[in-house]
Amino acid sequence: LLPPLFPEPYLRPPSPFRSGVGRVSLSSVRQYDEAGADLIRALMKSGVEADFREKCENLLQWAFQSVKRQREREAREREEEAKLEKRREEERAAVEEAEARRAEYEAHFAKFAGGCFRRRGRRRGLGRGRRDRDGRRPQPDPRRRLPVLRRRRRARLRRGPRRTPAGPPADKTADAWLVEARCHELAGSHKSALSAAGKLIAGAADHDPWLDGSPRMMAATLGANAAMQLGLSDNAISFYQTVLKFDPEQARARAQYRGLKKVVKLLNKAEEQIQKGYNNKVRSWPRPKTKTLPDCRNNDLTLIQASEFVDDCLSAIRGLDVDSPLFRSKIQLKQCTIQSAMGKHEEALSNCDAAVELRLANSDVVSSDSIKEAHLVRAEALLLDMDYDDAVGDFRAAFNLVPDREDDPQGEHREEKQELHHKLQQAMHSQRMWNGGEKDNRFNEHTGYPDGRPPERDHAKILQLPIDLEQRSKEVRCAWLKKQFKKLVRQYHPDKYKGNKKRASRKFKEVKEAKEIISEGWGC
Repeated sequence: LLPPLFPEPYLRPPSPFRSGVGRVSLSSVRQYDEAGADLIRALMKSGVEADFREKCENLLQWAFQSVKRQREREAREREEEAKLEKRREEERAAVEEAEARRAEYEAHFAKFAGGCFRRRGRRRGLGRGRRDRDGRRPQPDPRRRLPVLRRRRRARLRRGPRRTPAGPPADKTADAWLVEARCHELAGSHKSALSAAGKLIAGAADHDPWLDGSPRMMAATLGANAAMQLGLSDNAISFYQTVLKFDPEQARARAQYRGLKKVVKLLNKAEEQIQKGYNNKVRSWPRPKTKTLPDCRNNDLTLIQASEFVDDCLSAIRGLDVDSPLFRSKIQLKQCTIQSAMGKHEEALSNCDAAVELRLANSDVVSSDSIKEAHLVRAEALLLDMDYDDAVGDFRAAFNLVPDREDDPQGEHREEKQELHHKLQQAMHSQRMWNGGEKDNRFNEHTGYPDGRPPERDHAKILQLPIDLEQRSKEVRCAWLKKQFKKLVRQYHPDKYKGNKKRASRKFKEVKEAKEIISEGWGC
């Protein structure tokens, strides 16, 4: 690989003895001098071969490490894919079991309705009267009944209206409560269905076996489903607890009780991981200096664990008898918090938007605290996405849901009102700094700012540039700037973006403005 120490012309120098000349010619002396100089220069370059070998070894090690990391990444991807496939199989099996239970639930109600109609017919004497040869009951002659009806009407008119004192209402039977609860369920009035089912359970609870298909067991299932539709997991658990209190061997109630407890436990674990602090990075993990900001956020172990708990919760809820949209909104808010902290803003805002819209659409059965919670979670996610305009709107909506001083004479919500007011003021200040354009004593036409205060933005964060890029050379900085600009413009182009078009347009404009300002500052 190195040039030979003795080039080809110098291997056989002209010999004075072979040439027959008595002394060396001047050209031969110069030739020897050049060869000696080349030899000295080659010998002075000590370690050239060793340095070259070390460089080759380093390149080979880097290549081998890259191949090793690629193999490890592929192995992790295969492992994750196997886990996902296993989870999908379990979810499919759970969904099939849930569908079978729902079909059985509907069959029980169909059987119950048929029994009610048969009992009603027996009480009215249907099928007992005189019949003709074809087996049909003869219809009464209206001409014979008309004089009788007229006499009864004249007697009621002579007697006048009768007023009887209203007594206490008679207690409804279990069948009547079940019919009422079922009617409310079919009409979509889950709150009334929950109340009727609770009254049936309270009046029919005893230690006799709670058989599948019995009115009280059907009421327990109906009440739990209605509670889940309202997002009240604790009320649903209490229905199954009542059943297991009187009949611990009830298999259906025990399975649903364990499933609900598992879902609630996973949600609580996810909340614990979120509250532990997703902004505290794990210091023991290596962080390359060239890693961008979203990649650094992905290193938070607590968020990864919280995300796993939420995924397990979603898998577990598919095996329940009811898939409640309002209860699912709780999981969507957890996903929004986790994904926004991990830098996955599009997925986070999609979950937050779905949860807010769902709770606003069911405002008649959803409390104002739940709606306020959804607005606050989305506002925090919008702040992390640097969308201060919409964040201010959500903070203001949450602030308006807290009772005012006139509606809160005891002052129970005073601290909450002050805290939300402080957050709203901070968001509005960030909005003013981000948008700019305000004129004051410092920023106006006379001080050289005819457009008012210039926007104060973190352009490196907008372009997702490495943290230490300022320490690199100009060529490296400009190469990174060009690379990130092309990537983000291609990602947020409004005509090609498949997500929220409004967000894509905003991001596209911010990326272009940030690139122009940084290019001017760096001279790219």
